Amino acid sequence: MACDYNYILLIHGMQTVKNISSLKYFLDRWETVDPEYNYTVPYHDSIDPKFSSLPTFVAEFHNCKVHTCPLLLTRENKLITNHVWTLTHKSRHKPHKSHNLWSKWDNTVDLQIPPVTEFFHEKDTYVWLPVDEDSKGNPWHIWIDVISKFRLLEKRWSTNFARYCFVLANHSPYFEKVCKELFPDVKIVVMPKGDTWHFKHLIVPSMSNVRDGVIVPPLAPWLRHFKGANNLKGIKPHRKIVVLRPGAKTRRMLNSDELLLKLKGWDTVTLENLSIKDQMKTFAEASHVLAAHGAGMVNLLWCQPGTKVIEIQDRNMIHKKVYPLLSHNLNLDHKLYLADVVPIQRENNSKPTGIKRFSDMINFKINIPEIMEHLE
Repeated sequence: MACDYNYILLIHGMQTVKNISSLKYFLDRWETVDPEYNYTVPYHDSIDPKFSSLPTFVAEFHNCKVHTCPLLLTRENKLITNHVWTLTHKSRHKPHKSHNLWSKWDNTVDLQIPPVTEFFHEKDTYVWLPVDEDSKGNPWHIWIDVISKFRLLEKRWSTNFARYCFVLANHSPYFEKVCKELFPDVKIVVMPKGDTWHFKHLIVPSMSNVRDGVIVPPLAPWLRHFKGANNLKGIKPHRKIVVLRPGAKTRRMLNSDELLLKLKGWDTVTLENLSIKDQMKTFAEASHVLAAHGAGMVNLLWCQPGTKVIEIQDRNMIHKKVYPLLSHNLNLDHKLYLADVVPIQRENNSKPTGIKRFSDMINFKINIPEIMEHLE
């Protein structure tokens, strides 16, 4: 029966592949770059303050294929996503909604990958930079999950990351914008949607953020050093800034006008109106930052140690530890302000494009007297 089943798979262009989920698979084959780090961040009484980041590595694969899903298939028919780029729940378990590469996600997967369209024969040249459709425009994911891989190359081989050519699984205008302003020498090739490419040799750095926000502690200071590319070293923090999200679909402050009337001496900032370098400069100058939880808060990377941060958050999302932990690794003074929320009405029970979770479908109503006490 097994032969009959495999024959059926073959004639339909499918193959049964082993789904690699174990970190041990990678650490047994390649050197560790970062060890496991254990650290304590007591950012809220209801959350266990102990966190552990996973070890990092740089893998190398020969005669492998990659697809824009994004996934990597080794010559031994091992499916590589975990620890390199974690696929979304929708991509894993509802493949018919996005890619149709498999019907069931399990320890083994019946994979139907399209034929190879491009072959690359060079050695020590290409680096895999997977990013999915839902994350390609998200600044947090670009800095923490994509650009972080530059650091692993530098640490692993004591070499300049700009010597490599980076293979981006999906076009990311935000990543392009960052590279154009800060890393103009970096070479990037973007895969056309749905393509499969074959590499004789491909370098594959791990994620530094497998546990959603529990980053390896050295990452944040390493990213912060890019302030030097923007001549921001030595700036004295002197501005109090409120980050507004007028163009955002969710998590806006509904009574921001009323709040701004009370905030004497605070500057309003709209990130989408600023270049990457101007965003960096704005946060480098900030002595105080008030912002609703959102991907733009990754700009805390540019703040000076000791900057006071107030993150407006939903009471039901206290477990979202990404920015309290980022602030900890940057020596910022981070506090949560738990605001009342107003649900956003859903149309046809669907989410707007770019919104990952229904739990994100909220706006904030600020208690002005209460938040003023936090700001004193």
